[in-house]
Amino acid sequence: MKMETKLSLPPLALAMLLASALVLSGCGKTEDDPYEDGINWDGSNSGTLELINGSNKDMILFVGQTPAPSNRLGGVRAGATTKHDISGLVTDFGVGGYCILRGVSKDEYEKHSDDPAKAKIEFTAMVTYGSGKVYRYTIDLSSTGDNAVRATNTGRIGIELRKNSPNGEKIAYLPALQINQMIYFQTTESITLFPVYVFFNKSTGEVNTLQSTSIFDGKQIAPRPIGPNSTIPDAIFPQDQTVTWAQIVGSLKQSSAYVSVNNGTQSVAYMTNAMRRLVSQDGWDAISNGERLTYEIPSSDNGDEVGLIVNFYNGALLVRVRDENGNVPVIKNGYKYSVSVSLIGSDLRSEDSYRATIREDGVRDLSDLVETL
Repeated sequence: MKMETKLSLPPLALAMLLASALVLSGCGKTEDDPYEDGINWDGSNSGTLELINGSNKDMILFVGQTPAPSNRLGGVRAGATTKHDISGLVTDFGVGGYCILRGVSKDEYEKHSDDPAKAKIEFTAMVTYGSGKVYRYTIDLSSTGDNAVRATNTGRIGIELRKNSPNGEKIAYLPALQINQMIYFQTTESITLFPVYVFFNKSTGEVNTLQSTSIFDGKQIAPRPIGPNSTIPDAIFPQDQTVTWAQIVGSLKQSSAYVSVNNGTQSVAYMTNAMRRLVSQDGWDAISNGERLTYEIPSSDNGDEVGLIVNFYNGALLVRVRDENGNVPVIKNGYKYSVSVSLIGSDLRSEDSYRATIREDGVRDLSDLVETL
């Protein structure tokens, strides 16, 4: 008589065998949903939006005013840096433009998975995009806390709220006519929020920033904990509700010169005489070979002498930028400038082998703004 042999496995071994089978069979994935939890955490190496998550929360990203499954971009893990392909969520990617980016923590997203519009929005930013242009945005730990301020933009141009100075850290972005947007902070320490009006010129692909001429447009405010017995303070811009939009626009000015640089050499950084690295409108502090970036450099309407330095080899080689006459350049608010770097010698380790020249290209175009008003 033939004896049957039965295989008997300990419970732990059986569990491991089942787990292996599930992994091999792709459990949790479908043809319509190739990601384990429905979120693309890996991004795309060819993506044109780079997110640096400096917070302690995994973040889910959405493009547009209201989070929804249809405009979900993907995710970035706490402490990670991930590129995402934004081209499928905008209609004019080839031409270039800007969009609103909203971030929701993974915990909030899972709590409101049936309706992401109800989730707590941790941060909001304006990001630019375009074929071949990479934009970098850093999610700051200080903007993902449990203390809050409610912010409202009554104007017809989007504004960036900046911390303690019109040139300070970007806290949040408020689209035109945005009402009661919650902005979060780690602490309850008092800060001053300064509104900087930002708009994108579609015809030139340029980002323009307009600041108030009055120091009194800054709003000092103290965030408060979120809770049933807490009074969340309001920050409304402009603060004077009797002022007309025409008066607001009349009080704004272009507070920076716009310096664009083309790089045909190795990767370099640009600095001021104070040895402070400049950060471009796209969020980069260095420019790679073949790139073109634009820096906003505060000046005056009549022009100021500004010492610019090209930083090679992480500071080992410094080349000063001069005008076409060999002098320290004078730059003016609202004007466009371009810098070119030429190799004129054979010793790549000598500053004498490089020439960095700045040229004035005229006044920044505000025609898109005029058409909007």
